[in-house]
Amino acid sequence: MRISIIGLLVAGMSVLVLAGGCVSSEEAGSNAEVDASSASRSEKERREPRSSGPNLARQRDVIRTVQLYRGANERTSPIIERESGESLTLEFDLMEQEGRPLSIYFYHADRNWTRDLSPTQFLESYRDDDLVDYRPSQGTAVPYVHYTYRFPNDDIQFRLSGNYVLRVTERGRENAVLFERAFFVTDEEGSLRLESTSIAIPGQRQQSIRPVARFTPPAGFQGDPLGYTTCFVRNGRLSDTRCEDRPRLSNQPSLAFELDRSRAFDPVTANYTVDLSSLRGRDKIERTDRTLTPFRVLLEPDYARFSGRNMDSPLNGQILVRDALRGYGNPARTAEYVRTTFAFVPPNERPLSGEVVVAGSFSGMDVEQGTGMDWKPGRGRYEGNVLLKQGRYQYFYSSPDSLLQKTVRESQARLRSTYTSFVYYEDVSENTDRLLRVGSVQQ
Repeated sequence: MRISIIGLLVAGMSVLVLAGGCVSSEEAGSNAEVDASSASRSEKERREPRSSGPNLARQRDVIRTVQLYRGANERTSPIIERESGESLTLEFDLMEQEGRPLSIYFYHADRNWTRDLSPTQFLESYRDDDLVDYRPSQGTAVPYVHYTYRFPNDDIQFRLSGNYVLRVTERGRENAVLFERAFFVTDEEGSLRLESTSIAIPGQRQQSIRPVARFTPPAGFQGDPLGYTTCFVRNGRLSDTRCEDRPRLSNQPSLAFELDRSRAFDPVTANYTVDLSSLRGRDKIERTDRTLTPFRVLLEPDYARFSGRNMDSPLNGQILVRDALRGYGNPARTAEYVRTTFAFVPPNERPLSGEVVVAGSFSGMDVEQGTGMDWKPGRGRYEGNVLLKQGRYQYFYSSPDSLLQKTVRESQARLRSTYTSFVYYEDVSENTDRLLRVGSVQQ
């Protein structure tokens, strides 16, 4: 069911140079009814530099392998320029025998991910759309239905830049949420130079990384240097967004945004990767059992004292299916689902305090959407099972225990990561934050 905007009105040092990068409820019952309302921001909230990210509704278990990327390239982040003709591709699987039409809704958010505007303020024509392009899997042990949707399109057009959230629901039921994902629409105005500096930290094996964004506003936006905020994200982990709204003004009109030393990015266990394309005993696969449904895969254990491997091209939080299964015909519909067992060995092979979670591109790089792991005392490690589609994934482990963070800082090598900067301008005429420019650098 589509709702017309008109109807609503009636009713109510690596360097990259670029020239001129929510509030919702969690699942509640089988229908996952949530409250989509949002509160207005106070001036203090608008000016506070937060380290936050989108608060997305929890994904239903019936939904798997959500991919959101630009154009036809699975490796790209979901970022498009407004009115550029670019499109985003959304793909996901419904783990049922038969498919059905679903609905998709869109929400605009400020830089702190508070959903702040009504559809009439950021959308043209319709405020929602139907998902009717779906097809069943072919010859797979575990049946599923694959959905594809591309936007902007004739029915969905964005009139403002900024942070956005899409919500997929049961058809015509906005609050019957299946999942949500974040994406970005930019104005691509001004010029951005993104650099990174290394900082030595006592007791830490590798230096921390402090990205620096040097932004020159477009001519029409150079009057208020304090109206800008730059947010930094590493490896697509929006839940660990770090923002700075106090630029250095020594080289105006250029503005330099740099995180405080205490907020620099230290080494993390976020660069583990696994390739499930062949299901053979390689690339971290210790054992495979094809006699069960779904197939079982046991991964080699990951150790808190040792890092993952550097990759030729970091995944930046994305899932690769077609790219990982080249030559498989149509892997979106022929790839198998595999019960994958992750194994994590904590420091000293002793249990940590608090829950240990495995998360990654399969959970939107969000710990809150990750999978809790169980302690196996006889093996001295944690294990957790995740149903994954054949493909390539990035993942990491998380625990509130400070011993894990201490061990990582003292022992792990720093792996190549992707740092993305988002430059926002507080536009009082629109009562929201415009996203002027986005840039990325690998370090």
